Amino acid sequence: MARHRRKDEGLLTVALQAPWYVSAVFALAIFVGVFIWLPRSSAMGIYGAGLYGGIRPFALAALFLFSAIALYKLLQQSGAKQPGYTYQLEAGTGRGRANLSPVTSQRERIEPTSEVAADRSSGHAPSDTDIARPEEWSLDVLRDMEWKRFEEVCLAFYRAKGIRAESTPLGPDGGVDVRLYQDDADPQRCTAIVQCKAWGERAVGVKLIRELRGVMAHEGVEKGFFMAPGRYTEDARTFAVANRITLLDGRQLLAMLQRLPAEVSRKLLTAVTAGDWTTPSCPSCGTEMVARESARGAYWGCGAFPKCKQTLGMRVCKT
Repeated sequence: MARHRRKDEGLLTVALQAPWYVSAVFALAIFVGVFIWLPRSSAMGIYGAGLYGGIRPFALAALFLFSAIALYKLLQQSGAKQPGYTYQLEAGTGRGRANLSPVTSQRERIEPTSEVAADRSSGHAPSDTDIARPEEWSLDVLRDMEWKRFEEVCLAFYRAKGIRAESTPLGPDGGVDVRLYQDDADPQRCTAIVQCKAWGERAVGVKLIRELRGVMAHEGVEKGFFMAPGRYTEDARTFAVANRITLLDGRQLLAMLQRLPAEVSRKLLTAVTAGDWTTPSCPSCGTEMVARESARGAYWGCGAFPKCKQTLGMRVCKT
């Protein structure tokens, strides 16, 4: 699955992603360094004074910019929640993208607040009372689940059926999330590859199925599976049939989970919905991500920032 990483990692990007006090520190450093220390420095001479005159307007603009960002983020953090917005994880694209969409099911969901984001960024997981824990499998559960746990469900299903299944590690996966090994004569030979896309109700088109076929050819595997909680377009289904690819949508996956032995199905549901099971994990390091705002809109940022700068897309909609 594709990874998307922000490339503009300058001071402005850091200020937009980080808490308000980071911008405040930048502004203070500019003020002290350029407007207090530099004019009094022994380095200031005839040439230094001319250079200072050229630097000063840019420093002043940067000072106002970082001060404005700090003030905006401080007000945003301390302000009340905006009415009319709730959220539901629609799709952690299996290490690519996560989207937020209006609430469509009757299960209670929390609203994103600065306090929740602060808890997540400090490493404190929300309590089980913050996020409703389902008592049985449903399409809502599969579609609300973050990408990593959706992959874990797919992996656990194959293992519950007695198939040797191995997941790929975090980081670039080359279009493979799970490898299946069903050759008794050669146990180390991969016989099928699985791609998982936690896209909520969104339909998977033929482009991704073609990409899976390309990966199959590259790895010399004749069988492929594509698992998604939503549905597939007709073009995707037609191409899959012609290329030995099995498409499993949300309803099929739900039926397969419900057909597992009751105790196995219950334990799997309990395991994958423990704690905060809708907030996406970082595709790079596995840390729980945090809802953040930037000049370009809302997005998921890694909770380990600035050590890890991975981001995922987000869409917030009115209900």
